[in-house]
Amino acid sequence: MLLDLSTRQAEVRHVEAIGAHFRLITLEGEQLRGQRWTPGDMVQIILSGATLLGPWELRSYTPLAFDAETGAAKVLGYVHGQGPGADWFASVGAGTRCRIVGPRYALSLPKAARQAVFFGDETSFSTAIAMRETPAGYRDVRFIFEVNSIEDARVVVERFGMEDAAKLVVREEGDRHLAAVEREMLDAYRTAEASHGVLTGKASSIQRLYKALKEAGVQGRQLTNVAYWAPGKKGL
Repeated sequence: MLLDLSTRQAEVRHVEAIGAHFRLITLEGEQLRGQRWTPGDMVQIILSGATLLGPWELRSYTPLAFDAETGAAKVLGYVHGQGPGADWFASVGAGTRCRIVGPRYALSLPKAARQAVFFGDETSFSTAIAMRETPAGYRDVRFIFEVNSIEDARVVVERFGMEDAAKLVVREEGDRHLAAVEREMLDAYRTAEASHGVLTGKASSIQRLYKALKEAGVQGRQLTNVAYWAPGKKGL
């Protein structure tokens, strides 16, 4: 009962497997109708916990689309390893009920001036796809993703129409691949005259790229940073 005071009831209406490691979940709920959502806003899905005082196990996700009229949110989850979030996305089915917090602010994608460059990883795909919901859509956005598998990631970027704008860089031991990512990011600013950068995903990757961009003369106001995870830590 107490949980009702701060959360909203929703139900899984549809689950679509996208390749081996991604699930597109459609959540619907009467309590989601009329809620304000801006592309980049997040929701938190409560995976366990039954009282207001908790303890709760929850994870944050960015809907790639949100329909306030029907109360429907679409979220792309990354199924990898073992953890509450990955387990939930791997096992959930149509009819599963859950409670969510939000939508609430995380970052504002409509404020990312074009040309824009978006960096992230598998945990960032849902946020990247939400760019479609901005007034300019994918137009003049360059996507750069560090990924475990080019093949798995390609299924997602092709499914959501990003293949012409996305660069996939496979992870290497010791983060050696980030040198190539740095070059791609700097190239976006120098040759494509990017006006804004959105850095998401792994905390240490964001820190390195932010430092490199600042040293290259990119202003802090031209960058937006949101870390989604760090090794050994729960979802940030």
